[in-house]
Amino acid sequence: MKSILITGSNGYIATEFVKQFAGKYNFILLSHKTTPEHITWDELNKNQSLIQSINIVLNLAGCNIGDKRWSVKRKREILSSRIETTQKIVNLFNVRDKKPHLISASAIGIYNSNQINDEETKIDYSHYGNFSEEITKCWESEANQYLGPRTITRFGVVFSGDGGAFPKMLKPFTLGLGGILGDGSQYMPWVALLDLLNALDFLMTYEKQGVYNIVAPAMKNNAELIKLIAKTWHKTSFMTMPKFLIKILFGQMGEELFLNSIKVSPQRLINDKFNFHYPDLESALTAIKNKML
Repeated sequence: MKSILITGSNGYIATEFVKQFAGKYNFILLSHKTTPEHITWDELNKNQSLIQSINIVLNLAGCNIGDKRWSVKRKREILSSRIETTQKIVNLFNVRDKKPHLISASAIGIYNSNQINDEETKIDYSHYGNFSEEITKCWESEANQYLGPRTITRFGVVFSGDGGAFPKMLKPFTLGLGGILGDGSQYMPWVALLDLLNALDFLMTYEKQGVYNIVAPAMKNNAELIKLIAKTWHKTSFMTMPKFLIKILFGQMGEELFLNSIKVSPQRLINDKFNFHYPDLESALTAIKNKML
């Protein structure tokens, strides 16, 4: 049984991954505080035999970018929570002969909106077009310093009924206030939670390296997404939140997360014949409504 060191182990994705694969892997969970299930960085550094036992590092560290407005202080927290942990991983294992497989999270915010992006899209790590790019490019730049086997996973927005972004997206509909954001033309790459977890397991099992986009293959814009949510939950969707109001209410965070349009293809997963349980929005939304996802 392979041993996996997980950073960001209190987060939603990490928690769900541990539940899903509890019988397949041995988990070493890193946290800021010691608990019966978690250890700290200091404790790990002192335990050489534990370090030697690690086969895979799943780097999911980073505070939620959508929780608060992006003040100067919050931006520092978002960046430091990702960069500092990744630096610790790199520094811990680069000096050792045995280097575990590093699977480091990133996000589709690294791409621009002028094309359909896949893993072959060239990334200029020296330039940031917006804060979303700065987060992901700085995060990946640190991970790319790792000298062992390395995989960068760029997540889309995670869809699930009990966590991630979707419950917040659904709430306005339950209040009769569901509707299009801006003009509705913007694309938001997404992935069902089960497919994300299975994709991570797939990359570990087959020791895949390089960049992987973890998004669903079927893309739809905001207007199409809203229409499908309303249809699935039998709700109205006549409201519209104009761009200027989103900018007033949410600032830069709202502009980048709600209004930016990005098209992303999971081409490498498709080439590898990965089986998406929920390749399209219709199947994912029906599963969420029926409490299957």
